[in-house]
Amino acid sequence: MKAIIIDDSREGLARTRRALAGVASNVEVTEYDPEQRGAPPPSFNWALYDVLLIAQNLGGIASGLDWIRRYADARGFPPAILLAEEADVYLGSRAIREGASDILLKRDLDTERLTESLARLRGVRPLPKWTPLKDDARIMRSVASLGATPQGDRIGYRFQRLIGQGAHSRLYLAEPAGGGQPLVLKIVDLANVVEPHLLQRFIREAELISAIDSPQVVRFIAHGFTEHYGYIAMEFLPEGDLKQRIVAGLTPEEAIGYFRQIAQGLSAIHARGIVHRDLKPGNILFASEHRLALADFGISRRLEEHSELTRVDNALGTPNYVSPEQASGAEVDHRTDFYSAGIILFEMLTRRKPFRADNSHAMIHQHLHAPIPLLPAGVAQYQPLIDRLLAKQPADRYDNAEALLAAMDAVSAEAGARA
Repeated sequence: MKAIIIDDSREGLARTRRALAGVASNVEVTEYDPEQRGAPPPSFNWALYDVLLIAQNLGGIASGLDWIRRYADARGFPPAILLAEEADVYLGSRAIREGASDILLKRDLDTERLTESLARLRGVRPLPKWTPLKDDARIMRSVASLGATPQGDRIGYRFQRLIGQGAHSRLYLAEPAGGGQPLVLKIVDLANVVEPHLLQRFIREAELISAIDSPQVVRFIAHGFTEHYGYIAMEFLPEGDLKQRIVAGLTPEEAIGYFRQIAQGLSAIHARGIVHRDLKPGNILFASEHRLALADFGISRRLEEHSELTRVDNALGTPNYVSPEQASGAEVDHRTDFYSAGIILFEMLTRRKPFRADNSHAMIHQHLHAPIPLLPAGVAQYQPLIDRLLAKQPADRYDNAEALLAAMDAVSAEAGARA
């Protein structure tokens, strides 16, 4: 069976993949990030998939139900399961009426519920009895846990479970073979890396995060290569991502507290000459209820880098959060991260993004040309921060994170004086 998951949440993708992994041994999964890729084009080949699992909340680009309605008549469109955030009788009846085959709650999604749902869908192939995924079993056997010193493919970690997967890497929850706190292993199968720049990007990510020591940046533990795999061991941040908390709703005080930590994380990486270039709520993870850390440095770079890899990467980023200069493929510096941070601050304060569009091209047009939106009256005191952060020209933004933190202190002091 071939499944496609559409979800802009890292946690949502991981939860759905874990549920699918327990359904059958022959499930092939494609992950589709709507924030990164925008709406599927008219030429998208839906016939490749036996089932679609799509989140109702797609990060402001559209809703899952909107996309089901839009593509329901497309050639080869598969049975669709809508993944909802909350129980809603109206949404359920509307979803079935407009083309969804079933609706499940994301928070309750597990193998048992998904198996029952798939069994009800017409057109989905019968599923054989579950056995572990072949690729995971192969990796777990090869990257063995027989000692803390690397030896062949033995890197000294015990695997617990798969927690996520990208186009070229897998993330596992693991623990040191000798015991200790859980950690995250990012594994790249060298046999599947056919483009040299992808391996260079993996190496660079390890080098970048190993140079940073800050509570607001994911902690680096180790990295290296075995005969068949590249790996990065990182701090495990178990309390979800900022996207989940925005969806649940934040008070202005919580939003500003979190944003202060984001600025502190940016201060730490910028001090090392590193530009993140893909700052978004899904890449801001929580180690505890109150401590967050910047993560996912896959497309980051040092300011002094001017390699062909850097030029190829310049326009990368997530359309909802990309700066005007990055979206247009121009050279970027640390101020591109402040623009992305401004989008996040607006979203935390309002539970909506400052710009909305149906596709990535329209979104980029808004970043380039749309006026900076106004905050609602209840949080209007933070408008000066938004105006500087979302300035179209980098020169009009804050020069550094320290200036941003000072501006936040000034706004807080002014608000306190008025109170």
